[in-house]
Amino acid sequence: MSNDKQTPQYKAREYIYDLGNAALENGFKPDERWEVSLATMAEKKAIEKQYHPTVATTMLPELLNAAFRLVKTQLKQAIKERPVVADRFAVPPVYQYLVAYNPDRLRR
Repeated sequence: MSNDKQTPQYKAREYIYDLGNAALENGFKPDERWEVSLATMAEKKAIEKQYHPTVATTMLPELLNAAFRLVKTQLKQAIKERPVVADRFAVPPVYQYLVAYNPDRLRR
């Protein structure tokens, strides 16, 4: 894979394109929106089980956070910081996926 495809900007643009395609394929109305978040494997599976459609992607760990911020900016969504666990012995979650879903479209 060429190096120019391994940038947060390219990955964010590619993901936005995938979101647009999924919205068209699933008949999104103009007022429907995507909720985008970083997720662990377990969180991704839970989201996919609860909502349809979902769009998930994985990328290099060093690109994930930057691509997430670019996608949220492009969708004009505020970035919500995750709460910090007060337990100093707790292992912080390892986010592996960028997952988008429509909170109004529950799986039946």
